This record gives sequence, C-alpha cells and structure tokens, in this order.
Amino acid sequence: MSKYDELLGDEGLFAQQFDSFKSRPQQIKMADQIAHAIDQKSALIVEAGTGTGKTFAYMLPALVSQRKIIVSTGTKTLQDQLFTKDIPMLVDLLKIKPKVRLLKGRSNYLCLDRYHKAALMPISRYADNRTLFKKLKSWIHQTTAGEISELAGYIENRMMISNITSTPENCLGAECDHYNDCFMYKARRRALDADLLVINHHLLFADMAIKQGGFGELLPQADVIVLDESHQIPEIAGRFFSQLFSSRQVSELLNDLTTEAGEVDAAFAAISEPHEQLKRALRDALLAMSQMPERESSNRLFQTPIIIEAFDLLLHQMNLLVTATEPLVVQSTGIQNCYLRLTAMGDLLQDMMQQREDNFIYWFEAREKYFALHKSPLEIADPLTEFRTAIDTSWVLTSATLTVNQDFDHYQKQTGFHDAETLLLDSPFDYQKQALMLLPKTLPEPNDFEFNPSMFEYVLPLIEQAKGGVFFLFTSHRSLQMAAAYFKDKSNKPLFVQGQSDRNQMLEAFREAGNGLLLGAASFWEGVDVSGAGLSCVIIDKLPFAHPSDPVLKAKIEHINKQGGKAFYDLQIPKAIIALKQGAGRLIRGEDDRGVLVICDRRITSKGYGPSFLKSLPDMKRTHERQDALDFLAQIESE
Repeated sequence: MSKYDELLGDEGLFAQQFDSFKSRPQQIKMADQIAHAIDQKSALIVEAGTGTGKTFAYMLPALVSQRKIIVSTGTKTLQDQLFTKDIPMLVDLLKIKPKVRLLKGRSNYLCLDRYHKAALMPISRYADNRTLFKKLKSWIHQTTAGEISELAGYIENRMMISNITSTPENCLGAECDHYNDCFMYKARRRALDADLLVINHHLLFADMAIKQGGFGELLPQADVIVLDESHQIPEIAGRFFSQLFSSRQVSELLNDLTTEAGEVDAAFAAISEPHEQLKRALRDALLAMSQMPERESSNRLFQTPIIIEAFDLLLHQMNLLVTATEPLVVQSTGIQNCYLRLTAMGDLLQDMMQQREDNFIYWFEAREKYFALHKSPLEIADPLTEFRTAIDTSWVLTSATLTVNQDFDHYQKQTGFHDAETLLLDSPFDYQKQALMLLPKTLPEPNDFEFNPSMFEYVLPLIEQAKGGVFFLFTSHRSLQMAAAYFKDKSNKPLFVQGQSDRNQMLEAFREAGNGLLLGAASFWEGVDVSGAGLSCVIIDKLPFAHPSDPVLKAKIEHINKQGGKAFYDLQIPKAIIALKQGAGRLIRGEDDRGVLVICDRRITSKGYGPSFLKSLPDMKRTHERQDALDFLAQIESE
C-alpha cells in the first residue's frame, strides 16, 4: 500500500475525516506518480479527467515532500481558492505548518509613488474619481496587503487603475522614495521565504520567464513547480515571450514624463517642444493606422507610404525627445526612468519596422483610437526549454484537456517538454450513464447560409425540454447575437447573453435561476463550473477551428507547411480538439450530474478528421436522433 492509499484510499485519512469523501483510484495513481517525479527531480505531464480530484493529487505529495513549492494556476479564482480553502484544509489535516504565501502580479497592488503623484493631478478631482481618492487617503494606512481588489466598490472608472498601479517599465524599484513601504515588494519579500507559494500563469511568465521586475530570484529556491490548468501554457507563454509597441504605451510615457518633469525646476520647459511634437506625431500615426485592417500581418504594413511616413516621423520625434531628456536624468529618478523607457521603445519600434527576425511573427492591431505592433515567437518550445534548463527543479503539468486523440505528442511539441513522463487518467464519472451525446446529421453544413436558422429551430425543443440550465456555446459573436434575437422570442427560459452584463454576475444569476439559457462565446468554453441540476444540456454550434485570418495562426500555418508539415493536421485540428474538450467538459462536473451534449456541426461525423474529435471526448453514448435526447432529458426530469 502506498502512502497515498493511506491518505486517499477507502480506509484512508480523508475517508475517516470526511463522510462525503469517495476514494478514486485515478487520484491515488496521480499522487503516486507526482511523488515519484518530485523524488527524481523530473518532469511529469498528467491529463486527469474531470472529477479526478487533481488539486489534492498534486498538493498532497508536494506538501508531504516538505520541499520548496511553487503552484501556478490558470486563473486568479483558482489561485484564491487554493490559498483560502484547499491548502489550509490540507495542512490542518496533515498537521504540518509550512509558510504559505499568495503572490499576484504588480497590477493587483497599489503603487504608492504613482498614487501620491496622481493625488496632486487634476485626475484626482474628476467626478468619477473623487470618492476613490477620498477613500485612498485613509485606506493606505489601514490595509496590509494593498490589493486593489479591496477598493472594488470605490473604483467607478476602471481606466483609473493604471494611474495608481505600476508596470515593469514605470516602476522605480529600489530608487523609489516609497520602496520600503511598497505593497508589491512587501508581498515579494514575504514570498521569498515561502515553503509553498501560490501564483498564476500570467505572473509566472510575465515576471519569471522574461525576468521582469526581479521575480526570477524566487525560482532557484523552488524544488517543485506545479502548473495547474496547464492547457493554457502555450497561449500564455506565447503572449509573454512576445513584445509589444502600442499607442497607449507612448501616451502613458508622455503623461508620466509630464508628471516627473513637473517636479523638477525648469525641466518641463526644456522638453516641452519635442514633447508636444511627439504628441502630434502620435496623432498622425493613429490617423494613418485607423485606415488599416483591424488585425493583420505587418509584412505589407511598412511598405505602405502613409504608414512609412507616419512611423518615420514618430521614431524621429521619439529620438529628439530622448536627446532633450538625456541632460535631465541626473535630476530625478523618475525622469531617468522615463528616459530609459523612451530609449527602449525607440529601439523596439525600429525593430518592428525592419522585421528582421525570421523566428518571430510581426503583426498589428488597428482601431480608431488605438494601435499596437506585435512581435510574437513562431514557437515557444525553445524559449521554454531554455528557461527550464536554467532551473534544477521538478515540473508537474496537469489539466483535464492536454491530449489529442489520447496522445500527448502535440502538447509536448508545443511546450518543449519532450523528455517528460506522461500519465493519462480517465474521469471517474460514469459518462455512459450520466450523459448522452447528440450528433445531428440533418442540419446544413456550417458554412451554409441556412445553418444558424436551422440549428436554432432544431435545438429549441431540447432547450425547452431541459429541466435545468442550458449552455449554448458559439464560435463567433455574430452567431451568438443571432441566437439572442431568436431565443428572446422563442424560449420560455430566462435568457443570459454574454456581453450584456459582467461575466461573474451573469454566471451567478444563471446558477440562481436554475433553468436559464446562457449564450456564450470563447470565455465560457472553459473555467466555468455549474454542477448539479443547474446545468442539464450543453449545445455547441460548430467545431471550434480558429479563424485562419488571424495573423499569428496564419504565419504558423505557413511556417509549418514550409517545413514540410501539414498545418491543418499538425496545428489546426489539435487546437480545435482541445477547445472542444473544454466546451464539452462544462456538462458533467459531479458524479450526480446528468445531461445531454449536442454538437451541431455535421463535420464531426462526415469528415475524415471527425473520429479524432470523438475519440478525444469522454466516452458517452451517442445518437443521431433528436428524440433520443428529448427522452433522456425527460428521464432526468422524472428522477
């Protein structure tokens, strides 16, 4: 009998302490494998189906090992749940007293320097901000954590947050007058002596992978790094290994320079002319970019005369402001910081315009009052591998959705974890009894003009038959809005439409209703948990293939095809399968849940790639007949 049988088995400690606890072989096996990986200082990737109890399966061996541990989650919600609920319960049960710390990104903490400067600016006297600044005056002396979330009821203008929090670029670090009282650095100093540190992936890659803000110093002390919800790693890592030059950055820099120079005698007078000229050049660049498509590769952007002219001028004016600011850097740490930021931004803009690095994708976003130039890596495996090799630690990556066709190969290629051991664990739920999958064959092809109207009409009886709530998940906002117009008149259920209210508030209202119809797009495909009778049907409109016009995806497709691969099979299908698994995973969240999954896209049965999608989903009964699904829902209602 393993140590984890003694803890998680039928006669184990958990069963003795909690009447509702049920032993799961998958959970014990996962804990055993993780304990082995920790002992061997190796890497382990685990896909564990919904209901396995992943949190206890990785937290127990991590805590029992008595080593330095970092646990990174995909969401702040899970981060808070671990810190406030799960970990306290486990350490109490194990009768151990590790130092447990919670660390969030710098944008979660009030920056005292920026607050004090903003308090002297007209922005603090705006009607929307008066209540906040009145509260801040006393709150900064009362709070211990300094987390902005404590001020939620006082912040009417969300844009205000950037004026009272810092970024890696505008943080003055040890040179700041408020350094010893800084809430963020206090949190990081506490984190340094943690036995168990709970963070999230955004912080992991923002502050760890690209060494922003000095967070890298925490890592050598970690013996074990656990990445929960690790299906998000490729996307999040790609974002933080990227670089960005935006109109907002330039605008914020100009505002900060105004504030900092205003505190030094005659400083602003020395830079006022180039400062104003850069403002005008930024307006010209915004005007030029407003005529461009919303999102596209930058390949042709800097071959367009109006763009070349606007950005040449922008770069020229940035350089003139650098020259004007340089003599002032000795007078103020704040001005010195602005000077360094401006210099770095100029170098980055020049790189964005020249686009010389072949292993990066250069692309842009353009809206009426905003533009951004992006430089994203074609692959993240190399920088992730380089990052891993610098740290002597055990790695555990886990999620319910990592495999494609029950194979880890795609995920390992993406992340560079080629050498990791892998473990695939089925859900302990009895999907054959708990769920039914309906795959209609009579609906038009997804690109048919009649697809949406026909689909709405087809699923309406199912929606009305469902005793509990219904999730209707869409791959496009256009289809979602068409559905909202249709079901507003046709359905008797309370209707909840993404975008019409705050996401969390809408979910809470949906749960309370018990029989609502929720129409959601991308953000509702994962991380949403409604268990029990509150959800008895999940409908998915189409297989979630990413739109091939996305500039990053388009570049990756071209890259794979040039290398002799087949991007549709090597990239697009695997991405769509992982997304579909996430959406389908909303249905059964507990062992007493029952419901119907409807996938309206006939390609899942008519195309050659369909079996790969089906094999990747939980093993539930399938039907092509709507009446079977209606009967199943009626049976749920009668129980």
